[in-house]
Amino acid sequence: MARVKKFLTAGLGLGVLGAGASAIYGLAHAHSYRVRRRSLLVPHSDGEALRIVHISDAHTLARHAKRLTFLRKLGEMRPDLVVLTGDMISEDAALEPVLDALDPLLDVPGVFVFGSNDYLAPRFRNPFGYLVSPSNVGSDSSSAKTRELRWREMRAAFEERGWLNLNNQRGRLDVCGWTLDFVGVDDPHLDYDAFPAPDSEAVPASGPYARIGVTHAPYTRVLDAMVDDGCSLIFAGHTHGGQVCLPGGRALVTNCDLDTEFASGLFTWPRDDHGSAAGAGGEPDPSGQIAVLKGDGAVISHSQPGSRAAGSAWVQVSAGIGTSPYAPVRTFCPPEAIVLDVIPFRD
Repeated sequence: MARVKKFLTAGLGLGVLGAGASAIYGLAHAHSYRVRRRSLLVPHSDGEALRIVHISDAHTLARHAKRLTFLRKLGEMRPDLVVLTGDMISEDAALEPVLDALDPLLDVPGVFVFGSNDYLAPRFRNPFGYLVSPSNVGSDSSSAKTRELRWREMRAAFEERGWLNLNNQRGRLDVCGWTLDFVGVDDPHLDYDAFPAPDSEAVPASGPYARIGVTHAPYTRVLDAMVDDGCSLIFAGHTHGGQVCLPGGRALVTNCDLDTEFASGLFTWPRDDHGSAAGAGGEPDPSGQIAVLKGDGAVISHSQPGSRAAGSAWVQVSAGIGTSPYAPVRTFCPPEAIVLDVIPFRD
């Protein structure tokens, strides 16, 4: 009996040590920031390369000095365009530090949409609940327990520096010889999305052109609507890449209706019932599916950007930079910002 108790005690001790080590790893991994570098080659007879920095889900607290330093250093990437897909702050006190960290990028043409945690302070949620349903199921965003954040001030600060507000709006920018039409929606996770009415601006007769969709949460209804609208490139965040993943970065959840295979990365949309791309560019993997580019790398689009005939889009879902302050861990899913170079080539 004493021997059995000894083994049980040893086993319990090893379990506690393992859980402690996992927690320490998850906490440290959550601050292992990295820049993903990707290239999208698109057929076009002329035009310059377009560098886009994609930022999402920083969930910043004022004390996050390392995270704020990472945001500031993104200006060193020398982007031509900044795309911000929401959830930048987790408390009111973080607004000024975030704006200060983004200051170099606010001199660059940019577009933005908001996520739920730009509007509302985060609340504790049982982490295991995400395995059952997205966090908006059964929640009441109008509850008196949910405190509103300083999103109006953040919106005004972005707009004053010339960034386009794409929350249920459209816009156009001329960047590096490209004409870029944008369509964005407010956060679908809170059902704030209302797809903007069709635009009346004519597509330029010459020069590189692209229509770009921007959303915080990559719900399939939004991705479908943006493809139908003629987008050839879509940016989203929200998923945190699954945040707590299995080895190999295998996500368990996306916190929306997107399949876990697409919790992060660059991939084509729509997908057919077997997971392969419907009418999209890229090279299939041995299974016949179009692979999801999770890390650094390059893909080739066989469709002219802005061509409505293509019927598909490249979608980039960022794993995000931060986490909820109530779940500050990541496993096998490092925080990221993404540099995407769109490079024209002669087909």
